[in-house]
Amino acid sequence: MEKIAYFEFFITNIKNEQVNEITDDITHLLNELSKLDPKCLREKDYEKLIKYLPLSLNIYNDQVIAAACNVIASLSTDESARQYFGQKIIISTVNIFKSLINRSVKDKYIQECFLQTCRAIGNLCYYHEENTKHALKEGCLIITMKVIKTISEESLLSVLIGLLLNLTHLDGYSYKFPDDMIEELNALGIKYINNNNFKLYINLSSIMINIVRKSSNIRKITDYEKCSFIDNLLDKYYMHLNITSICVKFIKQVSKTYNVYSWILKKKHKALVLILDEYEKNQEEEAKCIVKKICDIIILLSNDDNSMDNDKQAEVIYLVEWLLLKVHSNNLYIKLSAVRSLGNFSRFKYESNNIGKIPAKVILKHISCFINTLEKSVSDRNSLMEVSILCMFKNILYVTNFEFMEENDQNKLIKSTIEVLNHTTFNPIIMKSLDVIGCIIQKGGINQRQLLLYKNSTFIKQVTTYCSSDDEDISLKAKKLLYCIDEYISEEFDVTQSVEDNLQIIN
Repeated sequence: MEKIAYFEFFITNIKNEQVNEITDDITHLLNELSKLDPKCLREKDYEKLIKYLPLSLNIYNDQVIAAACNVIASLSTDESARQYFGQKIIISTVNIFKSLINRSVKDKYIQECFLQTCRAIGNLCYYHEENTKHALKEGCLIITMKVIKTISEESLLSVLIGLLLNLTHLDGYSYKFPDDMIEELNALGIKYINNNNFKLYINLSSIMINIVRKSSNIRKITDYEKCSFIDNLLDKYYMHLNITSICVKFIKQVSKTYNVYSWILKKKHKALVLILDEYEKNQEEEAKCIVKKICDIIILLSNDDNSMDNDKQAEVIYLVEWLLLKVHSNNLYIKLSAVRSLGNFSRFKYESNNIGKIPAKVILKHISCFINTLEKSVSDRNSLMEVSILCMFKNILYVTNFEFMEENDQNKLIKSTIEVLNHTTFNPIIMKSLDVIGCIIQKGGINQRQLLLYKNSTFIKQVTTYCSSDDEDISLKAKKLLYCIDEYISEEFDVTQSVEDNLQIIN
């Protein structure tokens, strides 16, 4: 490459005492090198750059060092450059970075040197784990965090945050991040919360996600409950799609890492409700992703037994009442997720004075709506909705009693669950239907007129058929159900005969 050859000749023929006199000439040549297409360079070109780039602080001034780092930063936008520069250039640039931390960044040349050094290290580490590992071992992250505390210029701060983002983006390498790093980043975010610097907010949140994802520290979930920066972003900028997306991603990552979702019930659940309501009808792809993530988070939250603690009852009821509205959503993903979440919440019990406010009893007031939805799901052949509603019915019956329902709803529920079995061959639906019917009978409160519905010969034959199912769980469930029915309707020959026919199999 002609420009590199000329630069090599130029550098090898200048004497140390001449450097300051020809600064402009050197920087001009370096600026030309920064314009090279890295894809056109070969390995030997990079070897020459590694050898001749003016990176010695003892020889060259800040202006030249800045221009040299600009060459590295510009070329390192390409993966091959990052690979060829590797450890030697990483160590050189980090050493330059270290030398700058005690110098005043108000000097324009020092500021430019600072800027280009950060760019160089950041680009060298971009999706390159080996370079990142070397930079971390050289103490680059610790230095960056120290410098961030002293910087007031937002242009420099943005570059430093960009560097920090690349330093924390790890895959296989496990790094012990400083214990107070989340706290310091949170404080930094709060400091600039009113500046409308969306790129800064997104990068800061991404860094926090990286720390959660790959930290080798054993932190407490409460460390993330204190992330008021995320709460403030959701409160102030929830109309900004990218901001909302990264905040929801943070909440999901923390929950996934610790397999704990109940921490969301400390204020963040209301923010998620507000966001989903806002984006429910938005057809942009990013908005759809946000809605889907929130639905998934709430399903997992409803499945977290820690949410059953008495001090979380009010928050859970808040979500249950909101989810009861969402079951009417035109967004099918939201509708199904709401039913699944309600099904999980309906199993919650609370040892408090406010027994009437358990999720199952709140949901029970809307049971007629869910029976109608079940019937529609059967006609629409929506198996996922069928299974979800049947799961919810089972959990409600487990926590409450069948007699708590209005008689019309009782009759309708019995008929609907029997009808489900007449229209399906899908094993999960069969299992859940048998579960619900078994619960209805075993929980009591069922009158003789309702029992007649189970004496129907078609239904008895259907259950008897399931006794011979290849699915052992269904077979066992069907046999138990026949015995359960027989306890209540022992005078009926059809049922008794079916029970006797299957006696030897159960034993």
